[in-house]
Amino acid sequence: MLGHRVVELDTGRRAVRAADDWLPYDVLVIATGVSPRRVPGLGGSVLRTLDEARDLRGRLSPGTRLAIVGAGLIGCEVAASARSVDAVVDLIDVLPGPLIRVVGPEVCDLVAGLHREHGVRLHMGTAAAVAGTSREGTVRLALDNGTELDADVVLEAIGGVPETGWLAGSTLQLADGVVCDAAGRAAQDIYAVGDVARWDGHRGEHWTNAGEQADRVAAAILGQEPTPAGPAYWWSDQYDIKLQGLGSPAPDDTVHVIKWGPKERTVALYARDGRLTGAVGFSAAAAVMKLRGDIATGTPVADVLTRLGH
Repeated sequence: MLGHRVVELDTGRRAVRAADDWLPYDVLVIATGVSPRRVPGLGGSVLRTLDEARDLRGRLSPGTRLAIVGAGLIGCEVAASARSVDAVVDLIDVLPGPLIRVVGPEVCDLVAGLHREHGVRLHMGTAAAVAGTSREGTVRLALDNGTELDADVVLEAIGGVPETGWLAGSTLQLADGVVCDAAGRAAQDIYAVGDVARWDGHRGEHWTNAGEQADRVAAAILGQEPTPAGPAYWWSDQYDIKLQGLGSPAPDDTVHVIKWGPKERTVALYARDGRLTGAVGFSAAAAVMKLRGDIATGTPVADVLTRLGH
């Protein structure tokens, strides 16, 4: 039923409403995703669909001044892509470093260095607002640290807001997404998967997260034993580097940054109470991807360091 918007859930009736039609369910899976979070008054572009990607690509050329508000995965990836066509890139974030929520402060310094090496101008720890526009469409941004920037294109990349408005009158618990247990169950015969779902206190927006959750929910619906959940996984291509991350490290985890292999690839190991909780590699797939089991079982990080030659 494409082109239909669901506007209400009635758990007592076991039905969802699309326009004036009530659609009964035996089992309901909520997979409504997120909508782009916006900066009030900024009016920039967003990047969530193929059409938006094509539009942005068509607007970038050598010398185009691109301001990206948000230095998460999307912001950093667009910065790298824009520099590949010699656009002038300003990357802005209220947080102190790029990808800091994903990789923590030590590794985010390495990511910042990567972008600086490729000519990206970083403006961290500051917010942006529109100070004016020209007849040609150029936007002047005022940063709250006193800097002013002119941009031909502004991209807003500050994350997403879970699409749960249609659930506001339901009995489901909502808190930055649909609250679920560790199996994705939000209520009897109701599950949520993907960006909209908060499983066991955590909501992730990675591609692998959505796929693995869907597998586990499908198994539950069919009465099968689901495959045990492995460590969270994400990746990001920036310049000639493939960043790969495993696990869910906490901000206060101890971080060991090492050089691995004959090409001295950078690998960061995260540990809590001496046991491995996560890993991030810079084009070091052969090292990182073998650590899934170690992260799942909490192998002593000293043992992992020894195995990697440290």
